[in-house]
Amino acid sequence: MKLYADTADLNELKKMDEMGILEGITTNPTIASKAGKSLTETLKKLAGEFPDIEIFAQVIAAGTEEMVEEARQIHEAGPHMVVKIPCTQRGLAAVKILTAEGIRVCVTAVLTAAEAYLCAVAGADYVAPYTGQNDIIGFRGTDSLAEMCEVIQASGYETKVLAASIEKPQEMIDYALAGADAITVPYHVIADTFSYTKPLTDMYISNFYKDWSENNCEI
Repeated sequence: MKLYADTADLNELKKMDEMGILEGITTNPTIASKAGKSLTETLKKLAGEFPDIEIFAQVIAAGTEEMVEEARQIHEAGPHMVVKIPCTQRGLAAVKILTAEGIRVCVTAVLTAAEAYLCAVAGADYVAPYTGQNDIIGFRGTDSLAEMCEVIQASGYETKVLAASIEKPQEMIDYALAGADAITVPYHVIADTFSYTKPLTDMYISNFYKDWSENNCEI
């Protein structure tokens, strides 16, 4: 399972890259709006810093033709762009056009296995279920995610499941066990993974150092 960063903040991305855990970047209009006024300029900057990984960016338009036009602009912003299209009927119509042009597509804001299945049939390269949000609207997020993974695999499609809307470290593990091909997490989840356990980790390290020093050991 791949780990993507759900941020366009260069400082956060560089920290993840330094740790060796940055395998892709996802953005949405909210994230991108905090990084600059021009989406294409933001994407070009990200692609310049991280030229070898996938970068996901989302269209704003609601109509099929308008989505397609925006998607083409996003596609030209870098060598490994994946265009995010909303999970609507008009969105799937855009997916059909874009995949025929060789533009890679991720259908986003997917909430049910039925939606994910239709996206796979339409030719989406990825579906991005809002797994965490599913819990809010009355579904069990991990169950819905597992259904999506199972139905796509059983149907023989190559569509990958990119689980999103992650807010807690344990959700990374839960979504991996549910079968996700990739997850995308905000930087604070990475930081929380270490900060929550830091007191106990610090105690262990301190004890090791104490024992080593008391015995006058050397490397």
